[in-house]
Amino acid sequence: MNQSSVARFAVWLAAALIAWTASTWASGESLNWYQPVVQILGHLLPPVYRRVGLPEDIPTARPDTTAVILNWSRFPNVLQISSLLCSPALDGIIAQVFIWNNNPNPISLDDFASTGCPDAKLRIHNSAENMYFHARFVACSQAATPFCFIQDDDYLVHAEVIQALHAKLSQATGEPRAIHLLPSHEHLATTLRTIRAGPAHTSFAWLGHGALLPRSAAADFLALLRALAASGDELQMADNYFAILSNRVAEVWFDQGLELGGGQPFTVGAEGLARNSHHIRRAAEYLEIILGSNADGTSAQAQLPYVSTREHGPDELETSLARAACRLARCLLETNIRLLPQDLEEEARGPRHMLEAEADRRAVLSDQTVELYLEHSPSRAVDDRAATYFESSENAAAGDYVLLDYFEDIYARNWTSVRMVLVVDGATRDILEQSDLTVSGDGLTWNAVEQTFGCGDSKTNVWRCHAEWTPKEGAGMRSVRVLLGESQHTPWKIYEMYLSGRR
Repeated sequence: MNQSSVARFAVWLAAALIAWTASTWASGESLNWYQPVVQILGHLLPPVYRRVGLPEDIPTARPDTTAVILNWSRFPNVLQISSLLCSPALDGIIAQVFIWNNNPNPISLDDFASTGCPDAKLRIHNSAENMYFHARFVACSQAATPFCFIQDDDYLVHAEVIQALHAKLSQATGEPRAIHLLPSHEHLATTLRTIRAGPAHTSFAWLGHGALLPRSAAADFLALLRALAASGDELQMADNYFAILSNRVAEVWFDQGLELGGGQPFTVGAEGLARNSHHIRRAAEYLEIILGSNADGTSAQAQLPYVSTREHGPDELETSLARAACRLARCLLETNIRLLPQDLEEEARGPRHMLEAEADRRAVLSDQTVELYLEHSPSRAVDDRAATYFESSENAAAGDYVLLDYFEDIYARNWTSVRMVLVVDGATRDILEQSDLTVSGDGLTWNAVEQTFGCGDSKTNVWRCHAEWTPKEGAGMRSVRVLLGESQHTPWKIYEMYLSGRR
């Protein structure tokens, strides 16, 4: 009996069983003796696989994050965002939703009646004046939680993405730092604006597409601005200063956000771009002054909060790693597959030359490289959309890897088997044949999975490949990685990548 015949028989048997159960229930007879039929049906039905890391499968913990939303001209968006932040999937993360109203028209709890947010979870501040972006850092510094989630009112960040941000930051060893979600064009700009020159190791990154940061970082940042005697305009444009003044290369992820639009955007046309450029340069000037020396030869940075003074290790300086938040599941894709040429200009320039460095680096990139970065970034491999794909700009090289991090021991979830699935083109199917599948419980020690990828038949050049294995008792698995052993003559092209399991 082939699989389709088995499936048809199973459907017929299920229908018969449902009909019999209904009649037996109505008669009041015992249902105990039909259990063997259910067991037989279970063996006949094809195994049911479920995505690993679904939001509803994440254990609920005590919430420790305050979400800060600024309201100006998109109040319907604020209501929609608040509804998502108050959803059950985020009950173990979001303790409070802090609405800072910069609009002169006051708002109240009654306005949020349709969001599903309990009054106790909402905090509303009607500001006496429009404090612009300074307000979000003030609000975060006033939070009673150790973490803050920040976003603009024209963007929707999915619950599983917020879960991934929180898992990464809350599990960080050492001093946690902000994580920024960015669409591909902003991600490219941040990468090209990275500066490494002497004691300066910094970059620029927006916060409005979604960012998770320690509350202490917001408080220290405000203390730094006070110490610098920042002007009113500089305070209003605080977003432009936050990443640069930390003197750290920002951690940025390709996002999966949804633009909501509506209202009146703040940055419009040449005037808005010029304003942003002015404040980026001003932030860079401040950093150069901080990293300089006082008249007595002592370092100015040692006397100021927020600015990183510790020696920068190789992991923190590594920008060749790309990370992307997953859709549907709480997971993070990470890859060292190069998105930009290795010989991209890295001339040591001071922070104040950040925008010039970006322009010069962008000028040497080919149109194809830029298009692949913008339209086929790693986030396309985990966006749950069959038509999109991640494609590398260079041929696959030995040592290339792509992994999924689920932030918890997957084996502890009692899966009887797990399946790594990749949907790829024909050339990448061949790349998988030359790759090893490895798993790790800590990201340091990797253990090989003996199974190799098998790919079904395809009438197109899109192949569904998977490797399936049974978890070993006592072995941990937080991450699963595909590692290429030999260089190939074709680029990577991955339509989808995910882990599923059955119990």
